[in-house]
Amino acid sequence: MTITRILALMLLSTCAPASYALVTYRCDTSDTPVIKATCLVRDVILGTVADIEDASFSFDMRYVALTMVNGFIPDFTRQLARQFPQVQDLTVDAMGIRKMYIWSNLEQLSARNNSIRALDFASIGVEHRLRSLRLDDNELSSVPLFGQSFNELKYLSLEGNRLEQVALDSFTGLGQLQSLSLARNGLIVVEPTTRAPARAIYQGVQLLKLKHLSLASNRLITVNISGWEMPSLVSLDLSNNDLYLLLDEAHQLSQFGALLEVSYAGNDWQCAWLSEAQLVLRKRGIAVKDADPAARCDREQMKSLDGICCYERALDQELNDKDPFGSRWEQLNELRRRYELVQYSYDQVEDADLNLITERGHDLRAKLMGPVAQDQDEIKRELVRLRHALDTETAQLERLEERIERAVIELGQSIDELHERAVRPKPTLDAVRQQTIGDSIGRIKTSIESLRRKVQNYVYETSERDKRIRRYGERIDHLEDQLAEAQQQENSLHRRAGDLTVRVDDAYRVIEEVIPRNSKEMYDRVRASRFGAYSYQMRRHG
Repeated sequence: MTITRILALMLLSTCAPASYALVTYRCDTSDTPVIKATCLVRDVILGTVADIEDASFSFDMRYVALTMVNGFIPDFTRQLARQFPQVQDLTVDAMGIRKMYIWSNLEQLSARNNSIRALDFASIGVEHRLRSLRLDDNELSSVPLFGQSFNELKYLSLEGNRLEQVALDSFTGLGQLQSLSLARNGLIVVEPTTRAPARAIYQGVQLLKLKHLSLASNRLITVNISGWEMPSLVSLDLSNNDLYLLLDEAHQLSQFGALLEVSYAGNDWQCAWLSEAQLVLRKRGIAVKDADPAARCDREQMKSLDGICCYERALDQELNDKDPFGSRWEQLNELRRRYELVQYSYDQVEDADLNLITERGHDLRAKLMGPVAQDQDEIKRELVRLRHALDTETAQLERLEERIERAVIELGQSIDELHERAVRPKPTLDAVRQQTIGDSIGRIKTSIESLRRKVQNYVYETSERDKRIRRYGERIDHLEDQLAEAQQQENSLHRRAGDLTVRVDDAYRVIEEVIPRNSKEMYDRVRASRFGAYSYQMRRHG
């Protein structure tokens, strides 16, 4: 094997890609997405590891939201996630997923109606930007180990899974959690902390920013809420369980200072406990969002207290005998309705502003990342073209070398044949002998001249191909330098996008901190905002 062939093979092994994509998925442009920066991909079928290795997703950098429909991906692996480095909002509902990988750049993830049994996160210590996680109707049997890496998660829904026992301290690492739903899980036990030999059974748990908690449609018989420290809790849903009381008779829900609404129909309440709880709800103006049908109370021989069925257990006195407010309930209810109207208007304005800020952030990221992505794609295409040309030249060199080797073998055979003729017994006639030797020498000279020309042509062609290979190598080095510069520019743009995200979060916090909820002035401003636009102005500090 010649030096030229060895050099060509080394270049081929270092420059050639490991594999080539066989299936390419693209955005479906037939439907207009709700958010402009959303890519809709249909019929993604990745049943095996080989399918994932052979899959390629072609969409430009302006798409930061990705939705997959009508597909099948049983294992959403890290390797697959690497194809979506710019995706921040991901929707993979009803895709047959059994194991899901969540990477750190995701901000929104919806993976409902799958068969998820386990989650895989990025490496320990990596901070995730996830804010909303919906895993409804899967097959989780335990709460995922979120740890301390999900400090920005605000919305978490685990409805319709297989959770039978839950310790609320599994969520204490989620410092910004505002909404938690554990409905439709078949829950039997909900405890503040995980049971351990060296730990008290009912130890306190802190979820300081939790606003909405749902334990609806489970199989709970009783829940100890005495250790729940949830000062921001606004709504609590306990409906459709088997509850007969909550183990907190000293407070009767009064430790939830921000509580505004409760749902607790469809249970087997004890009338004595229920009457005490309803008295607390009335005194604090907490709205009850549901009620039992009267037919249920009659059918099950239960007593009805304000529309909630209960089993009478030594009810000593009626609720009205303990009501110190009397006729002032109507005024309190009117104040509560006015407060709810203000809160509803504020939530609408807040949601509209947040959506506007999010869409603006997506547009800015698209404008920043688009040129870099185009340059990278052009450089990659040029590299592929050069590698293909190098493969073609290498194949031609190999074919030429094979032809030369065959010619050398044929020449050796001819020389051997001539040698055998030369050493044969000489004829008796000198003239015949001289003529035969002369003919043989002539054929040898002709063969040698032909071989010399072939060798010269081979040396010339080899030199030319070596020059082309060197030019290709120099071109590849130049393109790799350009790719490195593009990657540095992309990293710079990522940092700028991170700065923009911080500013968006600052704007969000300013909106929450500047507007006081119970302010009469702000109530009038919010009502006025329904008829005209308003703006928040803030000075940026360098």
